[in-house]
Amino acid sequence: MSDETLRAAWTRAQQRWPDVELPFEAFAQHVRALPDADREDVLAKLHLEDLVLACACLRREASALRRFDHDVLVATEAALRGLDGADSFVDEVQQRLRTKLLAGDGTQPPRIGEYAGRGALVAWVTVAAVRTGLSLLRERKRAEKYAGDGWAEALALPDTGDLEVDYIKQRYREDFTRGLVEACNQLPARDRTILRLHFVDGLNIDQIGVIYGVHRATIARWIAKSRTALLSSTRDWLTAHLAVPSSEFSSLDRLVRSQLDVSLGALFPEDEAALDDPSSDDAQAP
Repeated sequence: MSDETLRAAWTRAQQRWPDVELPFEAFAQHVRALPDADREDVLAKLHLEDLVLACACLRREASALRRFDHDVLVATEAALRGLDGADSFVDEVQQRLRTKLLAGDGTQPPRIGEYAGRGALVAWVTVAAVRTGLSLLRERKRAEKYAGDGWAEALALPDTGDLEVDYIKQRYREDFTRGLVEACNQLPARDRTILRLHFVDGLNIDQIGVIYGVHRATIARWIAKSRTALLSSTRDWLTAHLAVPSSEFSSLDRLVRSQLDVSLGALFPEDEAALDDPSSDDAQAP
């Protein structure tokens, strides 16, 4: 494999994306690990400049992640609108795709590492976007039976194993469900999205940090703050709307605490808003 060929491609990529920082040695090592990359005829056909961006994204280089959003991810919009023209659909698919490609799913590394440069990066990502979009449409079709507030009926179903708490849950199940829904609706969009990514999609704080471009400690604070707000709002709603005997209030409070995380998986509809821009003072802190 010719270092001269690789260095020429790396130089062109530096001119194309001057803000993306990727050492030549890291790029060369990445390309050499690709299947059949030792063959000059294969190497000559690769989209090496796109591989520079993909490699930098795999290394979680901040400028590369921004370039991916601005130069690659936005290019999937036309194809996605061909499946469903709703803004919420496009936003959801792009959010899921960004998570899968750049953060991984907890069991597999970021899928951007599978890009081998045999086609343009935009085309490769667009194909992945369409597949993700089709998967989302299938999910929504299966979820139609939970349209409107129907999904909320599942919130209080799991038993806690605590007979006293389970008794309280059955007695106040409808109110508990409504309290959770109302509390969730009061959360800011970013807080709902953060909780959904963590409790529904199963992402850890490192993965969510990659998505938002902030330190893992910031994500941990956001999750704790959002969860506390949801817990407090649910408790306040129940207190305001129910005449709970003092003998039962402690059990009701335990119910809210024990069921909150169990119920979070059903709290967030699949057409949740896209990730918000974390441009707050808190987002800048490590």
